[in-house]
Amino acid sequence: MSRIIMLIPLDKDVGLTAISLSTIYFFNQNKFKNKFPQSILYFSCIKNFLDDTELIIKKYFSKVIHVLDNIDFSKVFFKSHEYFSLLNKVIEECNNKKIIHDLILIEGINNQDSINFEQINYDISQNLSAEVIFIANLKNSSLEFFKKKEEKIKLFLENKQYKNVLGVIFNQIDSPFIDKKYNFTKKLDLLKKIQKNTKKVIIRKEIFKNNFFSIIACIPWSKKITKTNTVDLYNFLNIKCLDLIEKKSHFIEKIFIFDESYLDMLNKNYFNSLIIVSFSRIDIFVETFNSNIRMNKIKGIIFTGVLKLRSNFILLCRVFLTKCISVFFTEKDTIEILSKLQTFNFNINVKDKRYINKVQKYISSFFCFSSMKVIKKDCSHSIKYSPREFCYHLKLLSRKKNKRIILPESYENRILEAASICHADNIAQCVLLGDPVKIYKIAHNSGIKLSENIEIINPILIRKNYISRLLEIRKTKGMNELSARKQLEDNIVLATLILESGKVDGLVSGSVNTTSDTIRPALQIIKTNSHSLLVSSIFFMLLPNTVLIYGDCAININPTAEELAEIAIQSADSAKTFGIEPRIAMLSYSTGYSGVGCQVEKVRSATTIVKKRRPDLIIDGPIQYDAAVSEIVCKLKSPNSPILGSASIFIFPDLNSGNIAYKAVQRSSNNIVSIGPMLQGLKRPVNDLSRGASVEDIIYTIALTSIQSI
Repeated sequence: MSRIIMLIPLDKDVGLTAISLSTIYFFNQNKFKNKFPQSILYFSCIKNFLDDTELIIKKYFSKVIHVLDNIDFSKVFFKSHEYFSLLNKVIEECNNKKIIHDLILIEGINNQDSINFEQINYDISQNLSAEVIFIANLKNSSLEFFKKKEEKIKLFLENKQYKNVLGVIFNQIDSPFIDKKYNFTKKLDLLKKIQKNTKKVIIRKEIFKNNFFSIIACIPWSKKITKTNTVDLYNFLNIKCLDLIEKKSHFIEKIFIFDESYLDMLNKNYFNSLIIVSFSRIDIFVETFNSNIRMNKIKGIIFTGVLKLRSNFILLCRVFLTKCISVFFTEKDTIEILSKLQTFNFNINVKDKRYINKVQKYISSFFCFSSMKVIKKDCSHSIKYSPREFCYHLKLLSRKKNKRIILPESYENRILEAASICHADNIAQCVLLGDPVKIYKIAHNSGIKLSENIEIINPILIRKNYISRLLEIRKTKGMNELSARKQLEDNIVLATLILESGKVDGLVSGSVNTTSDTIRPALQIIKTNSHSLLVSSIFFMLLPNTVLIYGDCAININPTAEELAEIAIQSADSAKTFGIEPRIAMLSYSTGYSGVGCQVEKVRSATTIVKKRRPDLIIDGPIQYDAAVSEIVCKLKSPNSPILGSASIFIFPDLNSGNIAYKAVQRSSNNIVSIGPMLQGLKRPVNDLSRGASVEDIIYTIALTSIQSI
């Protein structure tokens, strides 16, 4: 299985490009039993031209690293339709690429000016279940600063509950930008041990309370790594070279211009400096150089305005060459060279491959091997899907079945757009019920490209075919032919009969009709299957870090203990269908034997029935909601509970409490989405939409219905 690792910066200017390239180098060098051959996918969440890893990869490493293009979250509004479309694209691309890439490395957004950069990084990492590495600067290495940095990380992680945290990389330790008033010679024994990388180091318990986060690396600032040498400037300026002396050791720290004020320069410190000299002043410069011993510390000279290389120029430059000073020359004038130098930056992306390899080796040498091992998941708990993961999972399951789903509300543009997308993505074969001319006209006016391959059934042409069948089904209710014809004018009733006949596999409705308009025909015509005592419903509650199932929140008003047990069993079977391990909490206002009353006894009796009928299921009840979702609370209230505070299915004792709870949770945050109600226990699947359903909601309900079908 491929690993997905996301680098998330906690500070501005953390050197994300260098860290990304070094992480790639580390995994290539340490393959963990051949789990990481040179098969890596990389992408950045934002196109950042000041710190462009993608540019370097394409230039030097394209043979071993594949770059995923067209991913840029800076071009979409946060939480917009375009944002979620891009997020879905990232999820789908990464899941598809897992087969051919052993490592997917994601570079998070390092734009502190973007108001939502933290949330975007969080959404991407959580929805991909990525292993997260946080990158933080530690320029000020005082103990006080280190504690402040730890506290900042602690608050950040309390605010954002990341699922899979590998650890933290502290970068640029003891950089020259440190505040000189701090003296930390004896205070940073911990950091020094980390820098030596002798063993795995864990951030102190008191900082993160009960959480332990590995320090993956502490990377000391290195003067040799960060300096620019003469060859960097030579390559950047694209100028000619008379002689480039000692390429590897000549670093440039200062740049001077030799002009009319050169006399003021005589007392300057020229150590590791570059001088720009106009060719017209070469004689004065040579004379000044010979008379000023300080200038012998110069590492490079650029002569501007050199139109033609003459022998006297080479002769004059001999004095510099004997002093091991690199000499450059160009036809451009001094102003042009200075203008270009203003755009020069000292980031890694202007360096050559030799320098990049040097940086990779240096930084990766501080990585702690054991801290980078795969996070071991606790297999005793259920799979925890993020909302977008679950939605993607629905698409995958639906594609495998590719069932025929009838949509009776075909004059609604949201339905038509959803049908078009489902057809294009092979999510399901949508069958539209309506006048083809009217449907295509609505699609055209709404800008929807409706494929000619989507089946459209004209209800006027087929209604009469279902009169006898409706009369047969409803004969015990005294229905006559006139009332049958009248009911068949309702497209939902007609669609339900088409479903009952087996010509389609499922039905989705409710975008413009009420819940009862959708469910009543299903209960009257489709009816329950042979294994079910009743029809119930569940909602998939898509929380930021997981997906929970609530039942029954739409159908059964006050179920008996036997009915409550049936709802729990149906919900557990549905959970398995959608890849969620059932861990059932039979909810009540008390936990265990802490309370009494008829409602508590009903839940206790229902729990006993489930245990007898289905001993394979993990279930506990009566139990309060807090004990069902929190391991800490569960240990206090019910230490022997089999669900251990990690319930995935919540069965409410009646419709009143269930409906209130699901709506309260749904509306408590903009980050919570509910899909449903999904009906359980029918012979064939029928599902209801909210009248405010988005196109995306409709697509996932169609997928749900397709998965339910036999």
